[in-house]
Amino acid sequence: MAKRMPIGRFVEELVAALNRGDGYIMGSYGQNPRTGYLDLSVPESKCKASWKENGYYYTQYSGGQRTSALKWRKKCTRVWDCNGMAEGIYELHTGVCINSKARHNYGEWCSVRGSGMIPAKHRVPGAAVFWSNSSAGSIHHVAYLWKPVKEGHPEGDWWIIEAKGVAYGVVKSKLYSRKPNFWGLMDKYFDYEATQSTPMPAGLSRGDEGSAVIQMQRALLIWNANCLPKWGADGDFGEETEDALKAYQKLAGLPVTGVYDDATREALTSIGKSKQVVITGGSLNVRSAPGTASSRVLGVAHKGDKLPYQGAAQAVEGRDWYLVVYKGENAWVSSKYSRIEG
Repeated sequence: MAKRMPIGRFVEELVAALNRGDGYIMGSYGQNPRTGYLDLSVPESKCKASWKENGYYYTQYSGGQRTSALKWRKKCTRVWDCNGMAEGIYELHTGVCINSKARHNYGEWCSVRGSGMIPAKHRVPGAAVFWSNSSAGSIHHVAYLWKPVKEGHPEGDWWIIEAKGVAYGVVKSKLYSRKPNFWGLMDKYFDYEATQSTPMPAGLSRGDEGSAVIQMQRALLIWNANCLPKWGADGDFGEETEDALKAYQKLAGLPVTGVYDDATREALTSIGKSKQVVITGGSLNVRSAPGTASSRVLGVAHKGDKLPYQGAAQAVEGRDWYLVVYKGENAWVSSKYSRIEG
């Protein structure tokens, strides 16, 4: 029997992808669009040939679609296609590659399934909804339920999260407006009884090994894709991991101990899930470091733009500076013309 992943953790990863502004590439399942690897610590110098600008994943598109695809390559942390969201998140947490399609998801993963609108009793976080031209054999797209539009009313409309297409990326939509015509619970690979994910253990320190260390390392790599350049998320809490953890603690204003304590866990695991920095001024320079004296301008954000907050702030030049994700990289913006939401 296949190992099953807690559905609560799956939904958390869906929301993280939405909040990061992840993109869409046909055939992808969460890779770094500049390397082709799920492991975000792999440097761009080791990019797979098929993931270079002139490689298959970008030349499969032409015209405006190719422009959109190259935009995702430049700015995103990860890219997905519709069923790739389930495949990739599952592989990230189990190490098992499924490599399937949306129609196989419905036909092989879901023991509880049906046609038409998903019944109210089966509207739960992580349930899959499918689109088809006619029969189940022609299913071509899948999305996943997130939460009720009206809190406390699961029998009504729901927000769904989907990798919608190369022009859209990962977006949220309303179930009733999208009108899927098949539905299912993906219980071959996901445990719908485990609605809450198991909290990442704290109290980790140098010398520890195992799955808890891997979870911590993956959280560090969401914060900074280059913070574990040699070993990545290998489950071994060694010198490289300790240095990365200390660097994060310093940026987050936490005691720099190199120990993964409760306060560090709370800050680190909040990255990418809900908080965003909203630009409140007309335009704002996005910088490579906090402050203007020793940083370079990476680009310009405009009023109303939202950047994923990376859980760290520093007081420089008389104001706070927020660590954000900008075009797939860590960057800083001034609090003078921005605020944290979420």
